[in-house]
Amino acid sequence: MMSGTDDNPGIAPQMIKRLYQHIAEKSNREFFITVSYLQAMDEKMMDLLNPHNNQMTIRHHPHKGIFVDGLSEMVVHSYDEMSEMYEQGRRVHEAGGSDLKGSRARAHSVFSITIEQKERQSSKVGVRSVLTLAEIAGFDHGGSTDPKVVAGVQGMASVLNALGGPKKGGAIPYRDSVITRVLQESLGGNAVTMVLAVVSPVDKSAQETMTTLQYAQYAKNTKNHVKMNLDETHDIINDLRDEISKLREKIAAQSQPNKDDVLKMEALVQDLQIAKRSTWEEREKQSSKYQNERKTNLANKGVLEWVQDSMKKGNRELQEKLMLLQKEKDQLTYQYKERRKVVDDLNEELQRKIGEYSKLTQSGKSSESETKKKVTAVHDLKEKLKKETDGLKRLKEQLQELTEKQKNERENAKAQITSLKGNAELRQKIEREEREHLEKEHAALVHFEIDKMKMDIENLKQDIQMKVNKGHAYSSQEGELLEVHVAEMKAEKNVTTLQIQLLEKEKARIVQELEDVHKVHKDELEIQQLQHFQTFRSYREMFEEQKIALDQRYRQLLEDAIQDAVFLSSRNNELQDENKSQRQHIAEMKDVITKLGGRIPPEPGMTA
Repeated sequence: MMSGTDDNPGIAPQMIKRLYQHIAEKSNREFFITVSYLQAMDEKMMDLLNPHNNQMTIRHHPHKGIFVDGLSEMVVHSYDEMSEMYEQGRRVHEAGGSDLKGSRARAHSVFSITIEQKERQSSKVGVRSVLTLAEIAGFDHGGSTDPKVVAGVQGMASVLNALGGPKKGGAIPYRDSVITRVLQESLGGNAVTMVLAVVSPVDKSAQETMTTLQYAQYAKNTKNHVKMNLDETHDIINDLRDEISKLREKIAAQSQPNKDDVLKMEALVQDLQIAKRSTWEEREKQSSKYQNERKTNLANKGVLEWVQDSMKKGNRELQEKLMLLQKEKDQLTYQYKERRKVVDDLNEELQRKIGEYSKLTQSGKSSESETKKKVTAVHDLKEKLKKETDGLKRLKEQLQELTEKQKNERENAKAQITSLKGNAELRQKIEREEREHLEKEHAALVHFEIDKMKMDIENLKQDIQMKVNKGHAYSSQEGELLEVHVAEMKAEKNVTTLQIQLLEKEKARIVQELEDVHKVHKDELEIQQLQHFQTFRSYREMFEEQKIALDQRYRQLLEDAIQDAVFLSSRNNELQDENKSQRQHIAEMKDVITKLGGRIPPEPGMTA
């Protein structure tokens, strides 16, 4: 329902398509969009876009809200990029759920799209929105008593019961499980939430359907509180810096720093770091870093080819076929191991029965009915062992057929490795993993043949022992034939051992040649990188020299300008002083003339 098919797209593909149609209609606005994909199973979190092994922690930020620290947030610029990210994350989710115990039924997944928008060429505060697509697992924990399994499955039920159940109104146990903590805003917080309950009309699912509908009703009764999320990242950073500065001055003024102030300072610094990482520029840098990491991490998980070719239909069909074959092979291998265990147990029991029969016949105290009963038990066990052995052989034939199919499919998919856009190290690592995978398959086949040979020998020994116990005497001709047969088997074993040793030597030689070729290629690549670096360094040194020359030139011009300004300022002051002195002298002359009763001559430019 969430993903759908190519012919009938699900909720996620249609929503992504509609989102970018809406963005295309808003040409006057600028958008910044990121995506993340989280899996939560048995209280363990997994980054589906960048499956690393680093610790992830759920945190609360006063402005950002609930977020998963350590979860990769990838920047996307188009419909194709977002669709590809969703499809690749979904494939990692599928690839991680191929175990035989069906644990994937307990796995929740959350695909989050963060959309930030603002008007172009405007300093106004923007708006931040988050679209969350969550697939919630069922409420059945399969009878497990593991607290983490129970918490992961029942956590959502507890929260919905507290929010919209008969006894709502108490404390909401968001922290009891990972999935409810991650979806806290969607459940009774600042969100518009839609719940789609998946039910079944099948009779055997009646109880599960009723439970699902009950919790869907609880979700319907939940009250959310919606408000607009303003993107005030830059204002928040400035406010935090001011608050940290004031608190730093307060702590510096104290003779004995207050513990609460120090803790508050540490919390504010942490909030500031998170806020600084929330700017568009920083998140773009982080996304580029995650893009480089994810190829290696996907290769380590063994799903790089499966994931990276997700948007190519031909490759997708091929990889899906390979994965189905691998899952079928895993199932058959599991069945083979279980049946092999049964065969071993039957062999042990048969040997014990034969031993009891031998002791009974040697003692000479057994009755005919008791002897007949022992012989019948041995024959029944042999028939049962033969039946299980035949089943084991059929499983082996099926495994061989699957191995051959996988080999053919891998030959068809071999070109994928060379088409990877990753670095040489990554390609070499994938090829090494492919060789190791084939070696394990061949080793398992050899081990199976050895076990089969041992089983045949053991059956032959048991037949001989049974005949001896019944009083059968081997003629000299039969003894010679048996000795010849044993000698042939020993010779065959020696030849097989020698062939294996020769193959091991040949394998070691080929591996060494591959390593040597890789080393030569790596050295050549490093030399090229060094040459490029040296060329870049030469350009940089030349640029630095030009920069220094320009700096010196402009510094000299600046010093000359400053000296001229100082001289002109000084000269201006001198002229002002002279002007002031002249005015004073003229005023005194006027006073003298007035005192003598003379007429004051008019100043130049004045009329009587």
